[in-house]
Amino acid sequence: MFTADRPTAEILRVKVTHTLAYWTVLAGLTLTVVEDVDGFLCHLRFGRARAKSTTKTYAGHLKRFHAWCGEHDMSREHAAAELSHCLMKLRTTPRLTRGRSRGQLPQDSMPAPALAAIHGFYLHLADLRRINAKAVDALFVTAPHPATGKLVLEPRIRLDPQPSHASGRAPPASHEEFAALLRTTKTARDRCVGALLGACALRVGQVVGLLHEDIHLVAAGSTAPGCPYSLGPHLHLKKRDGHPRGAANKNRSTAVVPVPGPVVMLYADWMREHLTIPGAGKPIWAFVSFRGPTGEPGGQVLGTRRVQDLVSVLARDAGIRHIHPHMLRHTFGETAADLDVACDVLQRLLGHRDVASQNVYHNPSDARVARAAQAVNDKIFGPA
Repeated sequence: MFTADRPTAEILRVKVTHTLAYWTVLAGLTLTVVEDVDGFLCHLRFGRARAKSTTKTYAGHLKRFHAWCGEHDMSREHAAAELSHCLMKLRTTPRLTRGRSRGQLPQDSMPAPALAAIHGFYLHLADLRRINAKAVDALFVTAPHPATGKLVLEPRIRLDPQPSHASGRAPPASHEEFAALLRTTKTARDRCVGALLGACALRVGQVVGLLHEDIHLVAAGSTAPGCPYSLGPHLHLKKRDGHPRGAANKNRSTAVVPVPGPVVMLYADWMREHLTIPGAGKPIWAFVSFRGPTGEPGGQVLGTRRVQDLVSVLARDAGIRHIHPHMLRHTFGETAADLDVACDVLQRLLGHRDVASQNVYHNPSDARVARAAQAVNDKIFGPA
């Protein structure tokens, strides 16, 4: 049985090789590996080539699910039938993690990724025939796929993973907020990092995972050695393992991202600034640290937490609301959607596997809705 005064479940990073690792779940008084969860997370990392950070996220959700099963002494089959009660607890338990939201109730969107992790876990158990058909029926229903017509398993419990602004998801940074962030930066490096987040829609892991060799700032009509792309400045996003600070680029394959002129100039400014870092030498990683006030030499690759903190501090210093890096990616996405960029083009720009992923960016402003209503009424009644 689980006890309240000792740890019931924790997550742990498991190093497999120098560059490969995944996260797993430990539980019980002696914190031993939860075998069925560990098998799923191994499969996720090495059988489906998902990022290490994905296994960390899933491990966190499955840790809470496993602890809930233990608190109520439920088998996996019994827990499948009672899953809605688990989600209710997740939704009504104040957050215990550090940060601004500590002690607050989770947002409406919080249970959705947890449910995705649990569903994936049960599908894995079903594939291995480690749960019975009754448990599968409690979680899934057979339905025709809308595109192919083939019968597939659909979850019985469904939550909106990306609720509307009114449900609590912070709106993207406005153009004015994006400009305020850049104005507030004190270094060329920070200006370039902020510009890549907002003007190229990069994720944080993609920014800190860039190598200098990935960035080809060549003129249109020219090419970089070994690269056939000739449409102007661009960068390559490549899936790599072994980032020194654990960052992950979730691209399934190499993607080419155009780089606008202002960002080209900002990167050139950063390369000049880079020369002032003692001992930094020839750049390998695109973005590295400065010499620290306590004697750190500088030249070390940045981690995702450093960039997240940077954007947060810039927002505070600029006197605007709290901004996190992904809100800058949404700035790009919603701006492109407002310009009616074709869905397949926007899918490429944002690096989405599924074109439906960009639906979250289609959030027309009040002013745009009002203009559309006026245009329709002008057609109906004639111009005023």
